[in-house]
Amino acid sequence: MARRVERTAATILACFAFVSASAASADADPRPFDRPFGLAIEGVGWAGDYAAAGGGARARWEPFERLGVEVFAQSLIVENDGGMRHDHPVGFNAYVPFDLSEAIRLRPLFGFCAVISMIDPEERGAPRADDVLFGVHGGAGIEIGFASDWSFFIDVQGIAWLGHTRSAQGWTGSVDGDYTTYGVVEATAGLQLHLGEP
Repeated sequence: MARRVERTAATILACFAFVSASAASADADPRPFDRPFGLAIEGVGWAGDYAAAGGGARARWEPFERLGVEVFAQSLIVENDGGMRHDHPVGFNAYVPFDLSEAIRLRPLFGFCAVISMIDPEERGAPRADDVLFGVHGGAGIEIGFASDWSFFIDVQGIAWLGHTRSAQGWTGSVDGDYTTYGVVEATAGLQLHLGEP
């Protein structure tokens, strides 16, 4: 009987020690998503009315468990027949993160952006056809956390812009007074460093 009591006590103590060690380990290694701030770099691609590729950076803040905001800046080379076109979007996202597991999150997102779009003429001295586009976007992303402060993410969203019609070819370039809409599907993939106390 005494031995059985000793074994039971030893088992309870062992279980307590295991739980305590697990809790200590969890405290020592929080999830990246438990940290309120983040900085990221990303690769970007567009398909639709435009085909483009480039890169960018973003910074985020999650003030609440179910709400985050981030600002971003990107730079892309856009397929264009009338000279080299490069677009530079800046904007923000609001998103609602949902845990799919301890290491994976889904985040529906929505936001606004402006694009400084420039076309360098093929011929020196030719008129430029630069414009500023304003847009709205929405989609969703997946984040995969690793270590205690890093995550990998993939976002896919649709973007609709409003801008002027324009053309550039050889020695000519023009920006019309008429407005039109443009749309693309954007895919981004990147690496994020999470900062701040959990």
